Amino acid sequence: MFPSFLLKRLSLFAAAAALAVPSFAIEPVELPDPSRLFQRAFTSPELDVHPSAEIYALGEASLPVLEGFFARHGHEWEVRWDRRSNRANVIQGVGVPMLPGRGNNLTLADLPNRPTGALQTADVEKLVRGFMGGFPELFAVEGGEFRLNAQASGNVGRDKQLWLIELQQFHGGIPVEGANAYFRINNGNLVQFGTEKVAPVRAATKPRLDQAAAFAAALQAGGFKVSEISRILEPGRLKLLPTLTAGEPQGELFTGKPGTGYNHRLVWEVSFQRHGDAATWRAWVNARTGRVLDLIDTNYYATVNGGIYPETNTDAEVVRGFPFNNVTNGTTKTTDASGVYSYGSGTATSTLNGKYIRIADNCGSISLSNSTTGNLAFGTSGGIDCTTPGVGGAGNTHAARSGFYHLTNINRKAAGFLPTNTWLSGVLTANMNINLTCNAYWGGGTVNFYRSGGGCSNTGEIAAVFLHEWGHGMDSNSGGAASDKGSGEAVGDTFAFLETKVSCIGKNFRPGVNCYNCTSCTGVRDVAEFSTTGAHTIAKPANVASDTGINCDRYTCPYVSGITAYQGPMGYQGHCESHIASSANWDLTQSLITRYGATAGWAAMDAIWYKSLTASKSAYRLVSGGKCNPAAVVDGCGSTNWYTVYLTADDNDGNLANGTPNACRIWDAFNAHGIACGTRPTCTA
Repeated sequence: MFPSFLLKRLSLFAAAAALAVPSFAIEPVELPDPSRLFQRAFTSPELDVHPSAEIYALGEASLPVLEGFFARHGHEWEVRWDRRSNRANVIQGVGVPMLPGRGNNLTLADLPNRPTGALQTADVEKLVRGFMGGFPELFAVEGGEFRLNAQASGNVGRDKQLWLIELQQFHGGIPVEGANAYFRINNGNLVQFGTEKVAPVRAATKPRLDQAAAFAAALQAGGFKVSEISRILEPGRLKLLPTLTAGEPQGELFTGKPGTGYNHRLVWEVSFQRHGDAATWRAWVNARTGRVLDLIDTNYYATVNGGIYPETNTDAEVVRGFPFNNVTNGTTKTTDASGVYSYGSGTATSTLNGKYIRIADNCGSISLSNSTTGNLAFGTSGGIDCTTPGVGGAGNTHAARSGFYHLTNINRKAAGFLPTNTWLSGVLTANMNINLTCNAYWGGGTVNFYRSGGGCSNTGEIAAVFLHEWGHGMDSNSGGAASDKGSGEAVGDTFAFLETKVSCIGKNFRPGVNCYNCTSCTGVRDVAEFSTTGAHTIAKPANVASDTGINCDRYTCPYVSGITAYQGPMGYQGHCESHIASSANWDLTQSLITRYGATAGWAAMDAIWYKSLTASKSAYRLVSGGKCNPAAVVDGCGSTNWYTVYLTADDNDGNLANGTPNACRIWDAFNAHGIACGTRPTCTA
């Protein structure tokens, strides 16, 4: 039992936090010592549960439960059947006409309820639910219901041809974490659908602990004190977590009776931050027993230990317009994409608090005014960190100017592919020149960058670092956040190289010091180094421990000391294991450039990447063989794995059975890195 006075204090504190309006932190955020941070983090092994799928190639499935579907829609479907749930994890193929598109002859008049205007998510959801109703044997779950996951659903891509609908499983009004039915409609046809971790819930749904008791348990598990809490992000909400069955080992195929492979735990989720600690702590506390199943820092860090050659970035500054920057000139005006606004008369002032990006520089405030022409020239300067051009305030630094420009531009690019994403239409705070070194991170709803020192450059003066950390934020707010740190880091690196078009992620992060096993990259990683054209052994699961490759067994595995604080799917240190997926993306990009030319090739990869964000959650999956084992079976066959989702994103005719424009190239790149699925599909004209 916990002392009653502590529970009372926690209840009062949680109530006050729930009433407070959350805001972005402005003051410097200090990074805790990494060894202390990870010693407090832990994850129960029973939470490491994933579909255990048997794969049936096109037309080969002979499962009785699918006879009704095949009778109505033909046999040209590939099936990946999850033995744990005894349900389809992935069904993909020739397509079922559902919406008007290039893949069929439907019109709006053919649809139920006959929508009169542009299709909305609610319209497509109704159609999907009608499809589900026709095949209850595939979707019905005893005592459960499906509710729309709005963040993971919508119309994506500049061509508006890809609809994604995700319905989360609920039981007794409580969401089941990671359990959903999904539907991917391309060019009007349903080409890919299935379920992820959907199973009957037999666990009790009435908690024995209240929120305050769960919060107290989380604090005790981490060795935290109530007085240390600076902000409560989540005082407590109930969830059901799918788990392994009793006594089942991690990272192995489920061999039990089909349909009995998922157990569940009722938990309280709480989340908080501490004074002087950059970490955003999240805990899952068993709501029946009080046992803490999971305590992790949800921030994404790009930590690089200090080198010995302290240099600064030496690229010459170039003058660029600041896009979508708010200017006070009588009223608030916003510049266009080129930095142009309509000046009237009087004083015009900018503080780099834009429509989408707000800069908070720890060197000081930012403010630049002009009362004659309205032109606001923030200028250029030499120096590093807090050096300014002498105008615009003490916060008009290299980091402030560069960050505003790069972060705004990638926000607008992403919005072109994800027009309904609400995070992109909000304002993101970027904290610059934090008085620490050798780091940058996304966490607590902000991106954060450190000053130079310790052998590292100012991380707010390197474009790839901006893009990488922003990528974590995009990943967390796209409805398809990476479910492991290895995939998450590969997401950040992919955003970085797609914008910079350079394989060295964060060039000059450590001036004069190459990254591990890198030939000529002073950044944190080089995604080309371990690609099919790189100088070292290719990054793939079978080579994950190669001394001439990424050599991930140089870290403790599972990382760290048997916990899952920062692991990839195979259990290796997340930043290291991320090379496998990011290098596959680099190889795919180069293949597209070879096929279409530089401009069109980069654009083709942009389209595949951004259109797949919402549906993809992990780059690849561990099938069997256990963690920390280079001989383990690993593939990209999971319903939310990158290879599988890329095919839907790339399709152009609503029929996956006949291939996609780049299906063979996608397979080649991912197969080279050991994370494709099945046999090589066809590239259509």
